[in-house]
Amino acid sequence: MQAQIELRPLTSGEVVGRIINQEREMYRVVFFKNDHEGKALAQLSGKFRYNHSDLNLEYPGVGDWVICELHSHDEHAVIHEVLSRHSCFYRKEPGSGARAQIVAANVDVIFVAVSANQDFNLKRLDRYMSLAWESNASPVIVLTKADLAEDLEGLIAEVEDRHPAVPVHAVSALDPQTLEPLKTHLLPGKTVVLLGSSGVGKSTLGNLLLEKEQIKTQGIREDDDKGKHTTTSRSLYQLPSGALLMDTPGMRELGLLDHREGFENLFDDILELATHCRFKDCQHQTEPGCAVQAGLASGELEAERWESFQNLERELRYFERKTDPEKAREERQKWKKITQGLRVRVKQKSRGEI
Repeated sequence: MQAQIELRPLTSGEVVGRIINQEREMYRVVFFKNDHEGKALAQLSGKFRYNHSDLNLEYPGVGDWVICELHSHDEHAVIHEVLSRHSCFYRKEPGSGARAQIVAANVDVIFVAVSANQDFNLKRLDRYMSLAWESNASPVIVLTKADLAEDLEGLIAEVEDRHPAVPVHAVSALDPQTLEPLKTHLLPGKTVVLLGSSGVGKSTLGNLLLEKEQIKTQGIREDDDKGKHTTTSRSLYQLPSGALLMDTPGMRELGLLDHREGFENLFDDILELATHCRFKDCQHQTEPGCAVQAGLASGELEAERWESFQNLERELRYFERKTDPEKAREERQKWKKITQGLRVRVKQKSRGEI
């Protein structure tokens, strides 16, 4: 589980470890000392808390490499520093306005799990994919509960059409053979995270990949085909292949925060279409020469995909206004200009000029 990372000189008692479990602000760290692996229960140092009190993203999460100081016969540790991440997946902290919350760090592959049953939702998938692209890890879409799909082939085709550059695999807990394609992504030393909403079967999928039950689950409710997810912490597990698997709690609230790059990657086709609008400041509503509206009319752009684009863009703009004064000023100027334009049009219409 060791990584190639640059370090400052360590003091006596300090080791480099990786966080493999988190329960609120308590961490389980695995470390190597004198060529032996050990595990310690760790907390953040007072200095770390003081220096990062307003920077939630600087707090460690599962998958992070940290410098910690061992105590109590190496059973307890104090975390002093979080080392540089090569990837990071985060979301809006539920009910927090604009605060960020680390979900997973130093991840290579993201299994975005969505249920293939009646709960399937393309807009929810778009939301996860936007965050996945932003993380700097490689996304893989996993359609769980494939045995409950009414038209599995049609569903796969729909997802592949929506996200053409991403591998799509359909799996069923009743057929272990359906897991084989996933194993091509589980390479030794790689870290894979399971992400998805509550009830999509992430814990069941994780246990099948682990080949033993390590992640707690509850059964399926007969009335709606949904599993009741009971994972409340984040944990990192060793797979038989030598890869590392991270499970996360089901997410009922998934705010976008400042995932602008992931958003633009996800909707690059719409952004390209918008470059052909007659006016640079086109709002894609009723303006003449709007390429987006023309695309909607011709069927080149699906109405559902456009609606998903608008919803996620509104969230991004909201976050940017909350956190960036310059963005807030630009937004006010934009709407001032739109309002002035509408007033001119109303006056022109009343005079019979248009």
